[in-house]
Amino acid sequence: MLLGCQSTAIDYSKRLTSLDMVKKRPPDALYTVDPPDQILVEFTGQGEMNRSVVLRSDGRVTLPLLGDVLVAGKTTKEITDLLTDAYSKYYKEPKLLVSVTGYNSKHVYIYGEVGGQGSRPYTGYMTVRDLIGEVGGVTSRAASSRIKVIRGDPEDPEIFKVDLDAMIDKGDTLQDVSLAENDIVYVPPTVLAWVGYQVDQLLFPFRSVISAIFTVNTAASVGGGGRRY
Repeated sequence: MLLGCQSTAIDYSKRLTSLDMVKKRPPDALYTVDPPDQILVEFTGQGEMNRSVVLRSDGRVTLPLLGDVLVAGKTTKEITDLLTDAYSKYYKEPKLLVSVTGYNSKHVYIYGEVGGQGSRPYTGYMTVRDLIGEVGGVTSRAASSRIKVIRGDPEDPEIFKVDLDAMIDKGDTLQDVSLAENDIVYVPPTVLAWVGYQVDQLLFPFRSVISAIFTVNTAASVGGGGRRY
């Protein structure tokens, strides 16, 4: 939770982008594969040609008949078109489908009052709600109407405000911002929770002393009770 508290130092008022500027993206449309992503190449009618391959550091994969093929930096549609054209030399009207089965090269990040903090694989189409669901939801201390999505240059970021409460209570799906690679989602604590964290930090150096005093007093109380009987 310390990371969540530290994030409050960001000046969120610097740039707050209107939600009507956030465009929805179709699934997997903008995701480009890079090492070490894993892709599955499936053929219709030639199941023996199916291959699950991991992109090597040179951005290539090895496929039957074709050998090494450069696929890094391409979407699954672009790879499908590339391979369909290449395999047309060996098959009449080959039909194949390429999909990503291992999203390993790109990430988004989530911190603050959530079930699990840190990085998560970026899949090309993710929303704030998707990511929060993946980490187990928000905690009881979350100010879920004041979630922030931080994008771009850390010194001059683009900031999106997300009201998760409005999504849940009113069905306001416009609040569900589509995420981009390297986005940071921050779920702040409520004011009361934030004050509690500050008090906890102030008491931290004295915690061992308070614990020792409590232990002594408890032992004396128990001991005194024993002598009275």
